[in-house]
Order: sequence, then C-alpha cells, then structure tokens
Amino acid sequence: MANITQDDLLNYLYNEGSAEKIEYIQQLLETDVDLQERFQVLKTAKSRLDQIKLISPNSRSVDNILNYAERGVIELHSHD
Repeated sequence: MANITQDDLLNYLYNEGSAEKIEYIQQLLETDVDLQERFQVLKTAKSRLDQIKLISPNSRSVDNILNYAERGVIELHSHD
C-alpha cells in the first residue's frame, strides 16, 4: 500500500490539499482495497458526526464554571 496517512484521507474526504495529492489518492482508491476500507470508515464516521445535533450548554452553567475558575485564580494569587 502507498504511504497514505489517516490525515491524508481526512484531507481528501474534506477536499483539502493539493490537486496533485487529491488526484493521487483518487487513483489509489480505485485499486487499493485496504485504502478503500480505511476511507470508508472515515466516511461513515463523518456521516455520523454530521447527523449529531449539538446542544449548547445552559448559560447559567457556563457562568458558574467561569465564576468558579475566577475564584480559583483569585485564591491562587492571594497566596503569593
């Protein structure tokens, strides 16, 4: 198999990278069964991720976290 990394396949999946690299991977995918399988796994994962509906956290929760972090920083500096 050619020296194609998972990053190369991800770039190809998102149509990123040089035209030469994209064409090279396309050619390899036509004949390399192992590469086809690796690429199919990434395509399936991308499809599943695209279907996930993300929910923003409650603004009160975010405020609580930020306030807690700020108190920690203040306490840390008060010991200097």
